[in-house]
Amino acid sequence: MGVRPYSYSDRHPGGDASRRMIGDGMQVRQGFRALGATVLTGAMLTGGIVFMSAGTAGAASASTAPGVTSNSITVGTISTQTGVLASNFSSLIYGEKAYYAYINAQGGVNGRKIDYKYALDDGGNPTTFNQLANTLINQDHVFAVTGVATAFFSPNLFVEYKIPTYGYNVTGNWVPQPNLFAAGGSVQYYPAGAPQFAFVARKSQTKPSVALIAYGIAASADSCQATQTSLTAAGYNVSYVDLKVSYPGTTVATDVQRMKQAGSNFVVSCMDVQGNVNMARAIKQYGVNMTQLWLDGNDQSTLDQNQSLMQGVYFYVAHVPFTAPTSIYPGLNVYLTAMKKYAPAYTLNELSIQGWESAALFVQGVKMAGNNLTQANVISADNSLTAFTAGGLTAPVNWKNAGHAGHSPPYCGAVIKVVGDKYLPALNTGKNVFNCFQSIDPKKGPVFPVPPGTPAPA
Repeated sequence: MGVRPYSYSDRHPGGDASRRMIGDGMQVRQGFRALGATVLTGAMLTGGIVFMSAGTAGAASASTAPGVTSNSITVGTISTQTGVLASNFSSLIYGEKAYYAYINAQGGVNGRKIDYKYALDDGGNPTTFNQLANTLINQDHVFAVTGVATAFFSPNLFVEYKIPTYGYNVTGNWVPQPNLFAAGGSVQYYPAGAPQFAFVARKSQTKPSVALIAYGIAASADSCQATQTSLTAAGYNVSYVDLKVSYPGTTVATDVQRMKQAGSNFVVSCMDVQGNVNMARAIKQYGVNMTQLWLDGNDQSTLDQNQSLMQGVYFYVAHVPFTAPTSIYPGLNVYLTAMKKYAPAYTLNELSIQGWESAALFVQGVKMAGNNLTQANVISADNSLTAFTAGGLTAPVNWKNAGHAGHSPPYCGAVIKVVGDKYLPALNTGKNVFNCFQSIDPKKGPVFPVPPGTPAPA
């Protein structure tokens, strides 16, 4: 559908203005996710058209486009790999890397392999980001920038040069330019979260009494604020709201006490994982019988460290859950197999899957451009897609009608729940993992069968 539940506006200094290179020999987002450290953001509500393999359609024709030779296409990335913000952004490039390795092992795209040559590190510094953007475009002459993951994305140069640009939207400034493709859709549309949250509330509590909690910054509070407005208008009992919690949630135990006093039995947290763990600890300490829905924390390392606190916690994701049966979701099988081979440490990583999706969208555009490989044709091809799913891995994104402006149903995602040491698919119908809503009305439930284009059991 091409929408996102959050925006990002906080700013953080750090790093230097030098060009940095990292990586293994390289020169160096409709689901929900909040981002950790001192920042927050959301992930995808949507994802990718029926998968078209790269293929090798004979010898590639000549092209005058930058970064293109008869047998290669040079691409680059800019992300925060070092500094205080690195944990929030560093893993996206490994999903990209794995996808390109997977495609190149099949012979590339239309006779050309993807040369993933430049993975630049802005160190969490806005000045460095702008310098590196200029370097990639005017010095390295890349064909596309396929993995932006930073708190300081500035679209100016990318728009000016009309270069295909893909990545992770935490800044809210990827719209409406047609050459900017944020994973899961470039639009952040907060009301799309309400039917998803209300569905989990109804399924987990007979009479939901809803609490909403967020940090006192827009990137965290806006989504919960929109949810409060929608649920209240729909007649839900919103019994407690605090959208001004101080980061990193060390005082949240006070909120838990007040939730208990208010009779809350279901909480939506728009905090990051640190705040969520603090909240879960307080809920256990005070013996509160409460269902929790977190927008951040569905990371295996987090669960490994906090297993006793996270039992029964729900999450919403915009992709086929990692623990879904690969026998009936071939797109998941492709992803897991490639990641385990090319970037095993990042296989179960929510940001890596956005890197995979970004790379897949770029390759889809190159594939469709065929022998007339230009930047404009790749952009045009991607903007013709009405149900992009990254090969049956994510909920569909309608790039043609809603990817860059507005919103469009269905609003799809998968619910997962912590059971033991795993995040398992939950609240789904049969073998299908996705719940899709045709309306933002939180009183309406998901539709079945899922709309055409949504990944479904093979």
